[in-house]
Amino acid sequence: MAKRVGICFSRDLTGTDPLSHIIAKKPVYLRLLDLLVEEGFAVFVLTRKTYLGNGVFDGVWEYQNKQFSLLRKKTKIDLVYDRSGGVVFPPGEDSLRVVNIHDFKILCWDKLKTFQEIGPYMAKTIWVGDFKDYQKVLPEIKTDWVVLKPYNGLKGMGIYVGPKDEVAGFKPMEGKHYVAQEFVDTTKGISGITESLHDLRVVIINQKPVWCHVRVPPTGSFKANVAEGGSITEVNYNTVPESIKSVVKEISERFYEKYDNPIFSLDFGLDKSGKPYIFEINDQVGFPKWEMKNRDTFLKELVANFKGKLQ
Repeated sequence: MAKRVGICFSRDLTGTDPLSHIIAKKPVYLRLLDLLVEEGFAVFVLTRKTYLGNGVFDGVWEYQNKQFSLLRKKTKIDLVYDRSGGVVFPPGEDSLRVVNIHDFKILCWDKLKTFQEIGPYMAKTIWVGDFKDYQKVLPEIKTDWVVLKPYNGLKGMGIYVGPKDEVAGFKPMEGKHYVAQEFVDTTKGISGITESLHDLRVVIINQKPVWCHVRVPPTGSFKANVAEGGSITEVNYNTVPESIKSVVKEISERFYEKYDNPIFSLDFGLDKSGKPYIFEINDQVGFPKWEMKNRDTFLKELVANFKGKLQ
């Protein structure tokens, strides 16, 4: 019997197109499903809302002959690639086989844990807790500017980047606990890649850097997130500085053993001296656009990752 692989979102179990919420990158997702079919997998799209436990979903979409069929029946899935975000699903104590294990998702979600794991490659990070307590930790931040961010935030929301003496005018996200980080000045850019503020993302699958791009913030901002108006440009990994490549190699080898060959990305910045800093680890890696050169390299390594986990 063919192994059953499912890509999981947070949609309601309705309709005949479980990818209707994906617009620009939908052809890339369909390409991945087709590659999985070619490898002999039984392919499904899932919703965490129907998960019963132990790999069983009470309702799925089956993908066959380039079409989806809604199946309202209990279906056992052998491997799940979670795209729902957060750490609620998949549950940590469960027999479900997943692409990124729960402990790795927690590591990526919690920016203080990230610092505790790979601190030598990051800017100094300190727990703040309630934002109102930020003044207690500012003396430990040695840079003139400070970064204050939710410890588990997404898409650049609720982040302060600026002088320490102007924090009082910032309105934080309600109900969020914060961390403080020393500021990394990336205004010198990366030679041959960008001449300005930047966030260089390297995507790693099976210990290989399979896709790389640089994000640049809009004028007047320090946030390079696309959701905040940043631009994104694909980068040839061969042009990436060796200082970054060596960190990528060390981190990918460590995580391969410790976290069951996860799929992730590392966000880098170079300071004015050329020293690389990791800003964060991402377990929810955005897919390339259809026209990007490394699209199929990315997708085929995903398939290889899935195969390895089911052997």
